[in-house]
Amino acid sequence: MAEIVSARPTKPATRLPATSNLSTPAHRERISDASVRAGETREFSCPELWNKTIELLCDRPEALAIRPLPIADAAFAEIAAPPVTVTQDNSAGGDSHRIHVILLLEGHGTYCWEGGTVTQAPGDIIILDTAEPSQVVSPVSSRLLRLSFPETLIAPFLPVGGKRSVLYLPAREGLMTVLAHHIRELAREAERLDSNIQRGLLAHLCGLLGLAIEAEKTPRRVRNCNYRSHQRQRILTHIETHLADGRLTAGRTARDLGISPRWLHALLKDIGVSFADLVAGRRLEKCRALLEDPASNQLSIAEIAFLSGFNDLSTFYRRFGERYKTTPGEARRQAA
Repeated sequence: MAEIVSARPTKPATRLPATSNLSTPAHRERISDASVRAGETREFSCPELWNKTIELLCDRPEALAIRPLPIADAAFAEIAAPPVTVTQDNSAGGDSHRIHVILLLEGHGTYCWEGGTVTQAPGDIIILDTAEPSQVVSPVSSRLLRLSFPETLIAPFLPVGGKRSVLYLPAREGLMTVLAHHIRELAREAERLDSNIQRGLLAHLCGLLGLAIEAEKTPRRVRNCNYRSHQRQRILTHIETHLADGRLTAGRTARDLGISPRWLHALLKDIGVSFADLVAGRRLEKCRALLEDPASNQLSIAEIAFLSGFNDLSTFYRRFGERYKTTPGEARRQAA
């Protein structure tokens, strides 16, 4: 049975010694996803990955290679690393709360947090909450696929209530085999797919993760709630693939899926979110991503809002300000 755990590290975050060669500015370089072109492999020492603060301790930092893979609304990367210790303490970095899904392909590593540890072997999946401190020690060279989701995208599929620093899903035949295969194939094919299809596949992946978590923590005799998870995943997938449609409503979604509006709202109530708030939140995330993307500089703020599904600019500006505590224009200027 999997260990579904939630806790803080057993010890303070490991810091690089002042006398270490890694403490020099050249080895403390911070590199964001945006600075690496999609599909390009670059080698560097101590990167800041996915807007979260980490510290890296290894003897061969030049051997660390990260190849970003393009995919909508998430940061996907294939990572090859020498023996390494990586500490994430969330003491600085961006304000974006993200969840990392890590599929280990080769090697092994031990995750530490308050209350215990777990060792990840090839085929195992770790779900890591970046809002909580954690540390992974990998004594051998390793290779892995790492997906970084916005917390709002994957949260509906995670256990409700309490903190969730680390979720551990061990490799096994059946659903876990399907899940691992889905992640590998998504990494292989994503850049060939339209962004809307990418979003739909990400939503399906979140649904598979939710089913795997629920299957591991729930006795077989009471797994009838899996049906609710499946139906909820259909709703979220529909939202992702129709996000740009300004006519997207709860009633229309229910009709398209062949369920009643009451049942739709009940399924979303399970995860503590309304249909309107869920749609608005995902649209705001899409808008901010476009505002911060240099490839969208030719689009006006109004065009970005309408392309993301907003029909009313005043509503867009109000919701954007409430969510991000800034204006769309200022968000674009800060990104530039």
